[in-house]
Amino acid sequence: MGTVISHSPISLYDHDQAKLAMKLDPLEMYKKFEEKYIKNFKFPETTDEYRPEYANTYYGGVDFPDQKTTSMLRGMGWDLIKQIGKKILSGDFNLTTVTIPIKVMVPISILQHICNGHFNFPLYLQLAAKSETPLDKMKYVITATLSSWYRSNVFLKPLNPILGETYEMMWEDGSHCYVEQTSHHPPVSSFILRGPRNEYTYSGYYNYTTNAWFNSMILKNTGKRVVEFKDCRIEMNSVQDQYSNTFWGQFRHECIGDVEFVDTINHISAKFKIGNVYGKFSDFFEGDIVNDEDKSVLSHFKGSYLSYLEFDGKRYWDIRENIDIEPYPVKDQIKSSSIYRPDSLLLYERKLDEAQIAKENLENIQRGDRKLRKEYLERNKADDEF
Repeated sequence: MGTVISHSPISLYDHDQAKLAMKLDPLEMYKKFEEKYIKNFKFPETTDEYRPEYANTYYGGVDFPDQKTTSMLRGMGWDLIKQIGKKILSGDFNLTTVTIPIKVMVPISILQHICNGHFNFPLYLQLAAKSETPLDKMKYVITATLSSWYRSNVFLKPLNPILGETYEMMWEDGSHCYVEQTSHHPPVSSFILRGPRNEYTYSGYYNYTTNAWFNSMILKNTGKRVVEFKDCRIEMNSVQDQYSNTFWGQFRHECIGDVEFVDTINHISAKFKIGNVYGKFSDFFEGDIVNDEDKSVLSHFKGSYLSYLEFDGKRYWDIRENIDIEPYPVKDQIKSSSIYRPDSLLLYERKLDEAQIAKENLENIQRGDRKLRKEYLERNKADDEF
């Protein structure tokens, strides 16, 4: 057990032909997972305020140490500034509308990155499903969410999905994740993760916008997410990703903003702000789970999304003891799947010129389809008015 941070969004299991060829039986996977992890699960016994070596030691968040890649990203940024001009400097510009060169991307799409970002959910949602009280379920859902953030420190960009693009994968416990790009503009990615025995569902959508200033950038996700068990429904929001020193200084990433977990059936909630702990780094947090009816405090929690989380002095997660659950892309996915994208496959082989051409071809097809949809809607509107 134990894990280290990844500065790219994913280990490229999608290109592992042995995994792609596997026949996956979710119930059999669940039995092995339960025997291996659930029955013998133990809470971490550590009590120290651990901080990993890749954490920024002045402000908080994560430093990006790869100077070669940083130089490449900054070079791309200067090229964009030349194209866009003053608008990007004012911050009044959405980078999701800009075409990014494929050389600063990784060979997966955002859909695959979304699936990978749920890597701690199978374990903690299984534990939540077996727990008896809504409070315990809330604790496990909070743990699943916050303990997954350290891998959101992505400094290279995944490929933008094409409208109608899909992706399927399974986790080692037999849970099944489906993702689809359901809107082009604004870009919306919808997903659902089902437990292997349907004991829970985790679903929602991601809607990204990006704003850039001269030496910083913020990625906003205004999507919604919900975890449902038979006796509770927990809704949650998403924080923002802030990238600092994009052109000079130490390139750095932080998760920032207000966080909400609300059980709409049992009327309990946790609302707090990342970086609200006096004298601590920006990745630290502290808050309470409260009864929304009488405002009583049910549990107090604290930690850092880079290292640990504890409730009432009991540690639920420590990055040094994180369980790395194996992901498996589903065999024989439908043809709209991300695993068949020609630009992704060429980028994986580092055939950059060919990959760039393939990417532009896909984007041109999508622009053409969007034009046809617009013309159709305008024609129908004119007919209705007539």
